[in-house]
Amino acid sequence: MPKRRARGLWFAVAVAVAGILCGALGLSVVLTGGYSVHRMDGTAMEPALRPGDRMLADKVAASDVRRGEIYIADSPWGLRGSPVFRVTALGGQRITCADGRLSLDGQPLDDPADRQSDTCRRDFDVTVPPGRAFLMGDRRATATDSRLHLDDGHQGTVDLAALTGDRVVWHSGNDSPALPGKLIGAALLMVLGALLTVFGVLGSVVIASFAAARRRAPAVPLD
Repeated sequence: MPKRRARGLWFAVAVAVAGILCGALGLSVVLTGGYSVHRMDGTAMEPALRPGDRMLADKVAASDVRRGEIYIADSPWGLRGSPVFRVTALGGQRITCADGRLSLDGQPLDDPADRQSDTCRRDFDVTVPPGRAFLMGDRRATATDSRLHLDDGHQGTVDLAALTGDRVVWHSGNDSPALPGKLIGAALLMVLGALLTVFGVLGSVVIASFAAARRRAPAVPLD
């Protein structure tokens, strides 16, 4: 095989190998990120999440739970399955409901209008203990959340360990957020890896086939 063709073959093989490595790197980001796909059941998080909406969740430590984020909880208060809630208050924060108004640390909660209806089924004043969270659904008229368990000994708060670490980072419902940048990057790596692998393999096959055909071609006698 001529040196030029040999170099072309080695280049095609290198492209294919780079593609495989690129795709493997992207896949490893997805797998090690702890991402999981869930389906929304029930209406507790309407209108943001409706029954049948898909959710993408990642794993976070209990210490990284943040107020305002949506989490898939691990059967709090003996509820079946893994219901979905929004973290409304965390350890050390005081959440109160009086005269139909919800406040956090003495300030009106910055909830959008579609969440404020029927928020206060009863007046309460809860200072969340450290390591716990006060959970609420977005459809507050019917959501079964911390407000219904104020007399359970923990004032309706839930241990952060009960939040399985499944933080909802994307969903297919209303106002669907953008996919996490890390996941977009991983997807691009996998697509790029697949393209490089295909081009590299095809290039290798074409060059090798051409070289084989040249070897089989009969020699033309010189006059």
